[in-house]
Amino acid sequence: MTTRAVLDKGWIRLEDAMGGDAAVVRGARICYQSEGGNPEADARLIQRLMASRPAHNTVFEHAVFRFGVKCPLFVARQWMRHRICSFNERSLRYCLADREYYIPEGHPEEREAYVQHMEASFDLYEQLVAAGWKREQARGVLGMAVYTEFIWTVNAWSLMNWLEKRLDRGAQWEHRQYAEAALTIFSEVMPVTAGAFQKAVLGR
Repeated sequence: MTTRAVLDKGWIRLEDAMGGDAAVVRGARICYQSEGGNPEADARLIQRLMASRPAHNTVFEHAVFRFGVKCPLFVARQWMRHRICSFNERSLRYCLADREYYIPEGHPEEREAYVQHMEASFDLYEQLVAAGWKREQARGVLGMAVYTEFIWTVNAWSLMNWLEKRLDRGAQWEHRQYAEAALTIFSEVMPVTAGAFQKAVLGR
């Protein structure tokens, strides 16, 4: 499995992939019952489809990825606004929270107070659980910087939609780091499609 470290304790991991660039070509050529003559012709087809407007998105939906992700809760909540995909997240109703939280770089003067606050919240959380509070109630004292884990199953078109939004300069910096890591994995699995996407959509 390909894993990319992100932030101080997070990561994004490719757990499975289906179809790749060949699935895009298959989806496109079935419309005309045509066959590609060679890899160069298939690459030109993908590039043409990516650049066309209106977009031919359905052909890209036949390639699918399953990622594992570890990120701060606030990144996960932004991520899960992208609904054309499937998520399953570690539940703090059933699992005890690990004492892991994101610490931003910089801000040395306030860093100690930040860490003390997070540690105190975990102290209280563990105290409440030990006193018999239900985990789903005790978790209410934990902050949004706590790390969570989820799996994300997404087709290539929806992946590119997420990438376009979360690689934008206006997106939160922490979320952009996950998008950059995902783009690297996408480029490894679907080099032709990812290359066409970067050129036609991202302008890279």
